[in-house]
Amino acid sequence: MSDSVAINDVQDRFDRVMAQVRTRLSKRQYQTWFERASLVGWQGSNLVVGVPNRFYQVWFQSKFSEMVREAAEHVCRAPVSVAFEIDGQAPPAEDAASEPEATSSPPAPPARMEQPQTAVAAPAAPMQDVYPAPFTGSGAEDVPLRLNELYSFDNFIIGPSNSVAHASARAVAQNPGRAYNPLFIHGSVGLGKTHLLHAVCHEFLQRFPDDRVCFLSCEEFTNEFVRSLQRNDVDSFRARFRNVHLLVIDDIHFLKGKERTQEEFFHTFNGLYQSNRQIVLSSDAAPNEIPTLEDRLVSRFTWGLVSQLEQPEMETRMAIVRRKAELMHIRIGNEVVEFIASNFRNNIRELEGALLSTKAYADVLGQPISLEIAAAALKQSLKPAGLGITLERITQLVCEHYGVTVAELRSKRRGRSISEPRQVIMFLARKLTKLSLQEIGDHFGGRDHSTVLYAVRQVEKRYKTDPNFAALLERLADRLGGNLREES
Repeated sequence: MSDSVAINDVQDRFDRVMAQVRTRLSKRQYQTWFERASLVGWQGSNLVVGVPNRFYQVWFQSKFSEMVREAAEHVCRAPVSVAFEIDGQAPPAEDAASEPEATSSPPAPPARMEQPQTAVAAPAAPMQDVYPAPFTGSGAEDVPLRLNELYSFDNFIIGPSNSVAHASARAVAQNPGRAYNPLFIHGSVGLGKTHLLHAVCHEFLQRFPDDRVCFLSCEEFTNEFVRSLQRNDVDSFRARFRNVHLLVIDDIHFLKGKERTQEEFFHTFNGLYQSNRQIVLSSDAAPNEIPTLEDRLVSRFTWGLVSQLEQPEMETRMAIVRRKAELMHIRIGNEVVEFIASNFRNNIRELEGALLSTKAYADVLGQPISLEIAAAALKQSLKPAGLGITLERITQLVCEHYGVTVAELRSKRRGRSISEPRQVIMFLARKLTKLSLQEIGDHFGGRDHSTVLYAVRQVEKRYKTDPNFAALLERLADRLGGNLREES
């Protein structure tokens, strides 16, 4: 028998193995992964499969090795060892001419792939049409997404404060990679950022059920990266996160101060963006307001659409209370809805908490919910404006935002990186507390009242002329439980 006939026989056997694999995967999976797979060599009981690149090699070894081995043994009726090699690094083609030999024990598995010796992130690899999704989609050994079924677009109450963010989120779910990429949603705590992220995932999966979605917090992304460094297995990390159709990361502001994670995310972002894969991010602050975030990341975060969630208006708050009551099967009158919406203005979580507290109080008394019941249930929460706002809280919040220390603010330094947060604290303290100018000055190492007054006036002037700065101040005040718009 000629060599060409032998090679054709081995190729036929390999084709039958691929046919077996095809029965175990969806059509989309098989096309994505195995249409690029090729026969490199089959000598004795050693099958070598060719794959296009290192990402494929890592993923095949971890996810498909057992499947291919079982398919090969089914075809050959004998033990088979399977290895995966990147095309171009294969043994000579003549290896394929030998017939497989039955043996009682398969040879040793291929040596472990050499790992990088340093943890420095490499530039993004050229993207293929691959998606080794870490969390969901149609794939081997997927991990289900942790999505809240109630966080859908249908359950999101739309008002002037959030209509743009809602519309843009829906647009990217319906037309991913083209409408707005990336979509960056920012706003204070409890305004609905996470709700919109879940809603994007729900709608995307309904429209593209075979596509791959990765949804996690920035803290989880960081922890995954750290674990990959500890295991010296950064390639697997990159294969997971750079090859999805939709990447959604909540609280991306936690990247601040994490230089190596920022470097890794930069390359992840580039790889996905260049392949028109959709990226959706959320943050407490706008990109240019996240301290110690690299300029190149700030720039990329603004390539698409930056949309802000603001404090809900009275009508929106009332609609939210009604909708929450409906979902919780709570019977509530309009006067109670208005009472809760009037007294809890900062965010949606406060409204939900007030509603639950009212229901619990009514249940204990065995009475229906009324205005009197609501007032009694919530009286401890109805504090005068500014009562819970202290200079210490203001200082802590502003220091966290600007990435400075209290000691630096109390020093004699005058650079803008120190003077701006110092003046912002003085302004917020003057607007949101009952403290005198001198008391505020004493907090900063004994500065006199004229220095504090000058700082307050400077910030006031910028507050009225710089919309971005005004939005920052309002968000800081909102997080403290105050409202600058009512004070001004």
